[in-house]
Amino acid sequence: MQDFNVIYELMKNAFPPEEYRSYADQKALLEREDYHIHIYEKQGKLAAFCAIYTLPELAFIEHIAVNEDFRGQGMGSKIMKEVLTGSDKPIILEVEPPDREENAARRVRFYEKLGFHLHEFPYEQPPLRQGETPLPLQLMSYPRAYDAEAFAQVKQTILQAVYGI
Repeated sequence: MQDFNVIYELMKNAFPPEEYRSYADQKALLEREDYHIHIYEKQGKLAAFCAIYTLPELAFIEHIAVNEDFRGQGMGSKIMKEVLTGSDKPIILEVEPPDREENAARRVRFYEKLGFHLHEFPYEQPPLRQGETPLPLQLMSYPRAYDAEAFAQVKQTILQAVYGI
């Protein structure tokens, strides 16, 4: 794998601090058998990465980021299509509520065009750093939407397997 420092730097540039772990905690995830970071290189440098948990019931995309030098070239769509076709499990990801800001709404539309469904059921990402508060987010699922009962099970799976709650 490419140097983790480069991946973490892209993570820091692409996400607000409350949406990624400290360097040590993020790097420690690489020891997990169910966590993988897929990297995409272009012109000899890191162009993008996608961090995924492959759990027994589902795949959970924790982060996907494209280096700003390569944005607007369809790389995000290409990566997501690879993930979708390469998984035989439902795929879940977290997004900021689309009414929070225009960029959040744009991201939700991006995922919806790929076939993801936005859920309105309550969801919070547990704090990823000491002293922080839970982050109100929403879950999106592929290839289908969930009813309240199935959503509760997916939520519980993510909270246990990804966040250890």
